[in-house]
Amino acid sequence: MSEKADLERLSVLVVEDNGFIRDLLADVLRSIGVGKVLTAEDGRDAIELLQTISVDPMKAGISVIDMVISDVYMPSLDGRMLLRWIRTSKKSPDRFVPTLMISGAADRSIVRNCRDLGASEFLAKPFSGQTVAEKIMHTIMRPRKFVLGPTYFGPERRRTQLFQDTEKRKTTKEDIQVIHSDKPPKAMRDDAQVIHFVFRNRLSDKIGAYNLKGIPEIDTSLIEQAEKKIENMAGDYADWVAKSIRELSSNLKKLQEGEGDSKELMEKLNILAHEFRGQGGIFGYPLVTKFGKSLYDATLNFDIDITPDHIEFFMAHVNAINAVMNEKIKGNGGEIGQSLLDGLEQAQTNFAEKSAVVD
Repeated sequence: MSEKADLERLSVLVVEDNGFIRDLLADVLRSIGVGKVLTAEDGRDAIELLQTISVDPMKAGISVIDMVISDVYMPSLDGRMLLRWIRTSKKSPDRFVPTLMISGAADRSIVRNCRDLGASEFLAKPFSGQTVAEKIMHTIMRPRKFVLGPTYFGPERRRTQLFQDTEKRKTTKEDIQVIHSDKPPKAMRDDAQVIHFVFRNRLSDKIGAYNLKGIPEIDTSLIEQAEKKIENMAGDYADWVAKSIRELSSNLKKLQEGEGDSKELMEKLNILAHEFRGQGGIFGYPLVTKFGKSLYDATLNFDIDITPDHIEFFMAHVNAINAVMNEKIKGNGGEIGQSLLDGLEQAQTNFAEKSAVVD
């Protein structure tokens, strides 16, 4: 019989600018048993909270954060800037805290960039209660030693095949000094090119799993509760989509009529597309995720001269997302879903052909 994990003593900070997803993720964490969940609206808010915990834990209501889960893309101060601050700032209360980055843009370059800034793990949106639970347990039970080198500080980066193509070992055993938290070094070696920090796994102690060889499971009833939380918020998600569609349409109208700053409006379109990309699959609407990703890719360049063809192409995405939600087309949508995909593909072809003529 496999051991069960008890996350009651665990404290997690969720950093997410989208209030809807922030609340959802916090609810999922509580459902799988995390005892203390704190939230922050962006990286700046998170830094302020972490500093308050460090200097005045009574005011913060908590003495330590065991794990940070942060969205990558956020306005003001995003997840990557927060991660850099956690790992490198002298004001960071814990430069070793496990940090799990989360994003709907899980492209190889984004994952690698977060890795290079010191991320412990990466969780792609859309997520489920099961994937959140698995990623947290993996982060706790399979920690990587921390490495300090000439240009990097953070978890060892050579664990998965994904990163082995760019990571080449250039040091030997003689170049490395190993520091154990329970055995402080008598002196730092002047000739050490790299320092490895090998600590006792405090978090596995906290969940009562230090002596286990495998990864303990989270009780299936808790996972089911988490999935139920997600299911129960489907109605709220539909409301969020309707509001976001109105915002998209409003911004497109302003672009069409030449109102406002086009670069700023394009950025707003891109942010909303990124949200659609990350959220649709969470609530059983993978087509929304596909259409959101297509719109995200189409709006990456904020400096383009907007033409009627651009507006028509962007609006095709909005109409496709609207159709999915109005008809409640879940999964691949069968013939209707394929028809919507074909329609958007045709819109893309038409747009590409018109753009080629203009060029």
